[in-house]
Amino acid sequence: MVMLLNTSLHSRIVEKKNRLDSLRPLNPSIVHKLQEQMEIKYTYNSNHIEGNTLTLKETQLLLEEGLTVHNKPLPDVLEIKNHPEAIDYIETIAKKIELKEVDILTIHQIIKRGVDDDAGRYRSGHVIITGSSHIPPPAYEIQFLIPTMIAEYNRNPNELVPIELAAWLHYRFVNIHPFNDGNGRVARLLMNLTLIRYGYPMTVISYSDRRQYYNTLDKADKGNLVPFVNFVASSVEQMLDTYLRAIEPTKEPLIPISEASKGTPYSAEYLSLLSRMRAIPATKEGKTWLVTKSMIEQYAKAENPSYEPKGKTTLTN
Repeated sequence: MVMLLNTSLHSRIVEKKNRLDSLRPLNPSIVHKLQEQMEIKYTYNSNHIEGNTLTLKETQLLLEEGLTVHNKPLPDVLEIKNHPEAIDYIETIAKKIELKEVDILTIHQIIKRGVDDDAGRYRSGHVIITGSSHIPPPAYEIQFLIPTMIAEYNRNPNELVPIELAAWLHYRFVNIHPFNDGNGRVARLLMNLTLIRYGYPMTVISYSDRRQYYNTLDKADKGNLVPFVNFVASSVEQMLDTYLRAIEPTKEPLIPISEASKGTPYSAEYLSLLSRMRAIPATKEGKTWLVTKSMIEQYAKAENPSYEPKGKTTLTN
């Protein structure tokens, strides 16, 4: 089986996961704080991708303090309130040996409770995916396609590494599109169920990356799963970086690439390109890419072993 993951990206992820594992047991207070932050961030982004109107701050106030959010549609509020229970559920079933069909139905029932009369039930008719050329299979095929997907996932006959398996499950699920609504949210929870099962932290697909997210899914629909696998992997790496920065606070601070480019042979535009390509392990906050000087130096030395940091220079690539 040819690896779908970019080898250098995979190597970085393995090194960071091993480093995180070597620090266990992690400080409980730090882990608890990180998990709370990630739950809010995950809930906001996963729902906002699907058009939920609550802001990140409103999501935080609703989940942390139970404050009523005014002037927002009730379904949007319920979707936010339901999501932490779904996260708790996947963390529980991640400990099981195998994924079962009832798990998928339960996840959907939780996230769409009070929002959709068909919560926890497969669609009975055709659906159209807005903005996609993919036509999901007819409803009568779902009862065969989902059990087949689950059986293949549990067997993992192609020996996919965990991140590849998580991305494959996400893609295969949305390709079948078994529910009238909520397919993307369930897919991202199934992806994270897999990552958690193999010891990775819960990973957020950011709303700000939705264009790339949809573009790579579209390429998967056309038969090329590689871009989507590496998109998921880059999100996993960013989450590992988040945990390591919190646990190893003495590490270099992250700075915007506009600042980091100074004194390097690279322009800010070129570093932005490298970040998007995951050639350097940058972190994205909103629309801003953040890096450390060491990240750039490591990339430069890999490209040119004789490279040594010098004074400020400008070189447009």
